[in-house]
Formats: sequence, structure tokens, C-alpha cells
Amino acid sequence: MHRTLNKLVSTTLLASALFVGPLASVFAEEATQVDVYYPTTDRHQRSLTLTGTVEAVQHSQLATLRDGVVAEIYVDRGDRVEKGQKLLKLDARLMELEIERYQAEVRSAKAAKTEATRLYEEVLGLSEQQLIPKTQMEERLSAAVVADAELNRVEALLALREEILDRHILYAPFAGVISERQINLGEWVTPEASVFTLVDQQNLRLSLQVPQEYYARLADVSDATVTLLPETPTQQPSEAKLSTLVEVVNDNSRTLTALVDLPPNSGWLAGMSARAVIQLPRSDLSISWIPQSAVKSHPDGGASVFAVEQDTAKRYQVTIIERQGERLAVQGLPIGPGVVITGIELLNDGDPVQIQNITGNSL
Repeated sequence: MHRTLNKLVSTTLLASALFVGPLASVFAEEATQVDVYYPTTDRHQRSLTLTGTVEAVQHSQLATLRDGVVAEIYVDRGDRVEKGQKLLKLDARLMELEIERYQAEVRSAKAAKTEATRLYEEVLGLSEQQLIPKTQMEERLSAAVVADAELNRVEALLALREEILDRHILYAPFAGVISERQINLGEWVTPEASVFTLVDQQNLRLSLQVPQEYYARLADVSDATVTLLPETPTQQPSEAKLSTLVEVVNDNSRTLTALVDLPPNSGWLAGMSARAVIQLPRSDLSISWIPQSAVKSHPDGGASVFAVEQDTAKRYQVTIIERQGERLAVQGLPIGPGVVITGIELLNDGDPVQIQNITGNSL
């Protein structure tokens, strides 16, 4: 009886082992094999080095206000000009004749007004003595008013012609350097065509293209320090402040523009290139440096990372704040767990994983 019972128990245990063994093997095979990287973290202030172009605050393509034939050119390429200086003159002979005509009409209208006023004043005294009819005095008054209105009309026409004549001359809108001249004597020009390029070399700024992931760190900074590193041997590095952060991202380059005002007479010229080191503000949150392969990009522009916690993949939403080649600085990861760097496109939150290789700052 005991032998039979023992045999039955042994058979049951063997069957259970045969069943559980394959089942455990199936569960083990369901764990995704991954490589893990242990990130480095820091909280220190970092800098961003960019290369930009020096540009003029005022850089204008100048055009004439009237169309016509170029009669005189007063400046050439490379000349420095002052605000209000004459640059060119269009042929204005017809307008000059028009002005002479209206000047004559103004003189005639002034004489007519003087005579009408004299005649009115002549009858005004007689009217007070009731020596002439009242209607006659009113006629003289009306004639004087009409003469005054006529004088105002022709003076306005003369002023209009004089303004048109003045618009045959192109003046410099600001002080600067003529960098291009697009016309010659005798050519016909129109207001739609550029005739000179004028560049203000005294008011310059450095234009930088900042990657979009730095926006959060720079948006609330009004006086970030910028070290300017010229690429010419005659200039020395200098300090400046970040003047403007243009809060519009280019949808092609995913960058936004930062402007750094340059001090006057500092040796810069529009068109020069320069490197700028922007001191980024200290972050209160920890920054984790991880490989780019650990980041899963989302269609909405966000990003996430899988960390391994107790042999399970845990998804964390992260914010990319800096790039250095294939390394990314992100915020949103806990300190401690390693991040998955292989097969992340196939992982889901909560999937079991089995670590194959470990790299990074694990020790």
C-alpha cells in the first residue's frame, strides 16, 4: 500500500515538473534582451558654443522715389556717407519747367489778391458812411476771398511740384557704407529697382542659430553672458550679453535665432563670422547624459526613455536640453537606473527585459 502511494506521488511530481519546466521556459523567452547604459548626471552650469554671422542692424536696398533717367551719381561703391547726403539725381528738367510755371502763377495770384484786398478796403470806409450800396461792398469782399483762395491753391500746386522735384534726388536714410552700386549714368530706373546697397557698420549684432532644445533654458534669461571669439588674429575675445531671443522656431532647421548686440568701434564688420560661447543658467533639476540611441522620438515632437527597474522596462517622458554629437542631455530621468539603448522601438511600458550588456557609469 505504501509502495503504491509513493509511486503515485512520484508520478504526480514528475508530471508537474514536466509541465512547469516548459512554462517557465516560455516566460523566460518572453523577456526582451537589451543592452543598458548607465548615464552620468550633473547639476552644473554649462555653456553652448555656436558660430554665427555679424550683421548690420540697418542693411538697406535703396531705391528712388520716382522713375527717370540717372543724370548724376554722387557716390560709389565703398564710400562712407552721412545721413541726408545726396547719392544720385534723376533728370528733372520737365519738373523744373513746371515749377517755373507755377511760380509765375503764384506771383499772379498774389497780385490779384493784393488788388482785391485794396478794392475791398476802398469801399469799406464808404460803406460805413453809407455812400455806396451794401451789395457792392459784399461783392468786393467776395472777390477778395476768392483771390485769397486762388493764391492758396496755386501755392499748394507749387509746393507739390517742389516736393516731386526733390524726390528726383536720392538721399542716404542713415550713415553707413555703400556696399553695392547697381546703376550707371543714363540708365532708366524705377522705384521697384534697387540702385544702392547701404550698410550701417556702426550698429552691428551677431546672429546665432540656437537648437530648439535650449529654448527652455534661455527663454527666461534676460542677461546671459556671451563670450565672443573672433576668427581674425587682430581681435581679442570680448564679453557681451544676449540681447534678443527670437521666439520662433524654423521648421526646417529646428532652431531659433539669438541676437547679440556688438559694442561700437569694436573692429567687427558686417558679414564676418564669429564664435560665441553662451553661458547657460544653472539648472535645479538633474541632467542625465545618455546616448542618442536611448531616446524614442514621438510624432508629437516629444521624447521618452526606457529605464530598467526590477527587470522591467519603465517609460519616462524626458526633455532634451542639449546635444553633443551622439550624446544628449535630458531632464526627467531618475538617478540610478540604467537606460535601454537597443530595441527601444519594440518596447512597451512594463515589458520584461533581460540585460545582456552594460556600459556607462555603472560602477
